[in-house]
Amino acid sequence: MQISTRQFYEQSVRNMQETQMRAAEANEKLATGKAVLRPSDDTTVIGKIDDLDRAVNRMGTYNDNIDVAMNRLELEEVAMTSASDILIRLKELGLQAANDTISSSDRRIIATEVSGLRDELLSLANARDASGRYIFAGSKESTKPFAVNDEGVMTYFGDTKSTSIEVGENRHVQKNRNGLDVFTGVSREAQNGTLEAVGFFEALTDFEEGLMIDQITRLTVAPEELSADSGELVINGVRVSAAADPVDVEALAVLINAETDRTNVIAEISEDGELIIENQIGHEGENIEFGDTAGIIPAAVGTLYPNESSAVLSRSVQEIDSLHDSLSLALGKVGGAMQAAQRQMDINLDSELSLKQLQSSIKDVDFATTISEFNAELMRLEAAQSSFAKISRLSLFEFI
Repeated sequence: MQISTRQFYEQSVRNMQETQMRAAEANEKLATGKAVLRPSDDTTVIGKIDDLDRAVNRMGTYNDNIDVAMNRLELEEVAMTSASDILIRLKELGLQAANDTISSSDRRIIATEVSGLRDELLSLANARDASGRYIFAGSKESTKPFAVNDEGVMTYFGDTKSTSIEVGENRHVQKNRNGLDVFTGVSREAQNGTLEAVGFFEALTDFEEGLMIDQITRLTVAPEELSADSGELVINGVRVSAAADPVDVEALAVLINAETDRTNVIAEISEDGELIIENQIGHEGENIEFGDTAGIIPAAVGTLYPNESSAVLSRSVQEIDSLHDSLSLALGKVGGAMQAAQRQMDINLDSELSLKQLQSSIKDVDFATTISEFNAELMRLEAAQSSFAKISRLSLFEFI
């Protein structure tokens, strides 16, 4: 087979061009750090790289969502922790006020602190995030959750819906809490024995009002309620009148007041002519001990306790306990959500790292191998150029 000089030149130039292209491609890979430069190089690999890019971006979005959720949960945790501390203080005040040694004026001072603490709780219940959205309004984040309605009653104006945010594959975290789950009311037994729902702030208002009630141990006796069979009356272990001494309300009041120094009890006649028996100033909240058997006042038997404020305060202490338990439960749920979000963040970071490693193995160039290939192509190119230069000078004329 004969090979013309023209064919020899064309073949040599084509070989050198291909070698230059391979060297240039290797150099470009080294410059860009990419194993695949153009989609036409390997469409299958490009498809895998695109899928991995989307997966990595998705993990980044999940983690951004977790950051948003964590910021919101941290705000809720701070508000609820502060509210928990306030309820603990309110319980302490309730126990203090329920003590019989506390005077009515002291309870009014306590009521002032209770009023301030209640306002603090209201402020926490209406707390907002950095964007001005109410964090305890459910899905109605632009509506102030707790406010006084037209009837003057503190009412919840949010809703009970909750929104969630995606933080992983098929994994969501609750983004918001509704105020009724956090500031939960109580069930109170009515006088007829039925249970009625009482709101969180309504229970605290009742507590404050209960502190304003005068703590007085008092018995009111109408003239017709006096016994005609016995005139005996014993107060705090002191015999005020004997069984054989029947008296009317005016005379009985004189006998009672004559023993005030020993009984700490005074008596007076009301405008309606009724006998009023109560502790003297400084002993308002103390019990009054009557005799064990009925005497001139049939109703005055055994122990007479202070008026209803004691029952109100005792009930309020129990209700504050219930309010705190409900708040603690909500706080525990927030803590659990934060832990779940953090665990999901760790999972996402591990997944993102694995995806990036797989992405790098496909997408990034192997520098050691590519440098070797680049040097080999340069050597081939130099050899081809050198050979071409020498062979191209060969001619029969040089041998004539």
